[in-house]
Amino acid sequence: MSATNQANDNRLFQVILPKQTRLRDAFAPILQNAGFAFDREKSRHAYGVCRDMRGKGADFEAAMRKPEDALRKLRENKADMAILGADKFIEARSKALAEGNEDAFKLDAVMDFNCAACSMYIAAAEDSSITCAADLENKRIATSFPYSLEAWLAEQGVSNVEVIKCDGDTEDEIRDGSADAIFEIVDSGQSLIDNGLETKIWAYDINAVLVARSDLSLSQNAQAAKTFMNRLVPPKISIAPQGPAVPVGVAGPCFA
Repeated sequence: MSATNQANDNRLFQVILPKQTRLRDAFAPILQNAGFAFDREKSRHAYGVCRDMRGKGADFEAAMRKPEDALRKLRENKADMAILGADKFIEARSKALAEGNEDAFKLDAVMDFNCAACSMYIAAAEDSSITCAADLENKRIATSFPYSLEAWLAEQGVSNVEVIKCDGDTEDEIRDGSADAIFEIVDSGQSLIDNGLETKIWAYDINAVLVARSDLSLSQNAQAAKTFMNRLVPPKISIAPQGPAVPVGVAGPCFA
């Protein structure tokens, strides 16, 4: 057992809630329907307690974090579960696989909420000849999700592609001639329209997922985690799925 795990053996059950407005607002009704209310001592605090409004004594510690920080807290055993977008989970898992760190990743998506739904697409200029994965050979693709893109390209049998890693604003890479296409999340599609782009190839649908430590069922917080999961009721799907479920490898409840 690592020193980090030893130091956190006795901490209370903790869940990381989404900090981004869109996902936070989408998950709020689920948390409320489960009978929990996030309570902070001060409005600027990122941490607090989720109170059990049903009076069953199921309070737990909670904190709002960005996705990358949420995943780090889980790996460091500073938290047990986290709600985040599947896109961030897929990227982190794809990176671990690409770098040969699959065994050290030790995180699982254990519940799919079907909220905050959107899709990953290959998009390009309206007059682009790209219509299928094979058309991406010898192309330059800009993305904020390089590991997810490389994994998806491998699944499509496409290998000769230049992946351009960006920290946002991928659409502009096409405008200035740096890229032929982009691989990005599409919600309303307005950003593509504003930049003279259109979706060309659907990759997969994504939404909110509950991520847990792989060893959580062996920890002292396993029962609290089971109680939390049993009280979450996913809402109806917010968009009609266009294909197979998101490839996050959602595991069955590991506390049954």
